Amino acid sequence: MAKKILIIDDEPDVIETLEFMLKARGFEIISASDGLSGLSRAKTDNPDLILLDIMMPGMDGYEVCSKLKRETATKNIPIIMLTAKGESDAVLSAHKSGANDYIVKPYNLPTLLAKLNKFIKTQKR
Repeated sequence: MAKKILIIDDEPDVIETLEFMLKARGFEIISASDGLSGLSRAKTDNPDLILLDIMMPGMDGYEVCSKLKRETATKNIPIIMLTAKGESDAVLSAHKSGANDYIVKPYNLPTLLAKLNKFIKTQKR
């Protein structure tokens, strides 16, 4: 069975590009365009991993990550922040909110795939 990845990002082009690249490598992709719908999708669709943007309208990625890590149903889902914010305070805030890893856009596809596979293989549910 294909591993399911939830992409939460407010930029349709980012979702479309990631979806195309990851589906071509055998992943099942679901997506949400804001934090609130991302929380809902994580609870109902039970993804194997979440790629989460930080800068989104309404609820930002830090808040989404914190909420997911507090919920029994979602706390063990690995979360990789995939964002344009590369400052050290942003990286620190991501880890404080519970993110498992952090990748700055524009990302390197081989690095992204290596991290996806690492977290999906080591995930305990």
